[in-house]
Amino acid sequence: MSATAILGMQWGDEGKGKITHLLARKADIIVRFNGGPNAGHTVIDRGREFKFHLIPAGALYPEKTNILAGGVVLDIEVLQREIDAVTKHSSVPQIYIADTAHLILPYHRILEQIEGSAAKIGTTKRGIGPTYRDKIDRTGIRAGDLKQPAILQEKLTAKIDFLKSIWPAVEEIQSLNVDLLFAQLQQAAALLIPLITNIPTMIRQGINSGKEILFEGAQGALLDIDCGTYPYVTSSSTTLAGVIAGGTVPPSALNRRLGVIKAYTTRVGNGPFPTELTDHLGKMMQAKGGEFGATTGRPRRCGWLDLVALTHIVYLNDLSDFALTKLDILSGFEKLKVAYAYRLAGEEIDYFPTSAEELAICEPLYKEVEGWEEEIAGIERLSALPTAARHYIDMITEALGVPLSLISTGPRPEDTII
Repeated sequence: MSATAILGMQWGDEGKGKITHLLARKADIIVRFNGGPNAGHTVIDRGREFKFHLIPAGALYPEKTNILAGGVVLDIEVLQREIDAVTKHSSVPQIYIADTAHLILPYHRILEQIEGSAAKIGTTKRGIGPTYRDKIDRTGIRAGDLKQPAILQEKLTAKIDFLKSIWPAVEEIQSLNVDLLFAQLQQAAALLIPLITNIPTMIRQGINSGKEILFEGAQGALLDIDCGTYPYVTSSSTTLAGVIAGGTVPPSALNRRLGVIKAYTTRVGNGPFPTELTDHLGKMMQAKGGEFGATTGRPRRCGWLDLVALTHIVYLNDLSDFALTKLDILSGFEKLKVAYAYRLAGEEIDYFPTSAEELAICEPLYKEVEGWEEEIAGIERLSALPTAARHYIDMITEALGVPLSLISTGPRPEDTII
């Protein structure tokens, strides 16, 4: 038995989709453990690009078992679209849904709009935050409720009555119709009920029978609800803790914790970003890297690699090894910079502040290294990389103190040094 957790080590968009798709070739079970359709994984399979927001990247392999675990929040329409897309490309994917996964419902998207949180934090406006809030508030609707129509209708009625009582002047809330929403969910149940099951039991059986299991996350560790740059974070746990709780797997089973790190740093939406480049170099990174969100199309903010943030988050996730992605995007930069410390209130610090307000006023202290002109896209051997690129890799590996196992030099699965 081997269980691997794939974790983003920055603010998301590190290239986890490609790494998951690559490793899924040898896995038996692929598990999505957190998040919802607020994150996108871009995968290229047989020349076609897919942007998945919900289903695991392993869905492109018809013989693989794919699981949406209890830490995930489900948008039924998005799930149906993605299943249809994969079916047209190859065959119907094997997907199972945790009966404990919560459903994103129309009123969640309405709430995110009227409460204004989408603008303040920079969310994707997909209703993710309000859905997780209902989960914590113990008023959420779970996938398993679709199997019990009477309980489902009772929960919907109580929730919508409550929303109407606290939002009396909001037309979108007052126009919510319990019977209509119940009928829509009953229709969706015909698709979903055959897929809904007890996922902890499935995973335990997989572990006991020696299956290769891959746990795939959404977003990155710096967006974690507990460990990230709060309040500019997502609503779920994106770290190793999220794999254990959301993926319902014991810590001892995770014998590989693979961190995915982009060779530079990006961030979507608001929040502190010490190494952000607002000049032509940032625009060059954005253009070369195609740094636009797979879910919203929003441009990603770009900047230099931040070793202060990385060493902090690598420690919290107890990494066994890491993958370095998008190294090819740095070709053409004459010089590269890497932040090794911050200056806060006139003092040099080598730790990552837990306060977003403090982080926002941190000045990065950089080490400058030589860049390289050669294009390296598609290179598959470490020895074929320019000397400066190998030095850059060595510097990162030494700073993080964990082994490097994969280097991505392009978007295709074969553009990888292993």
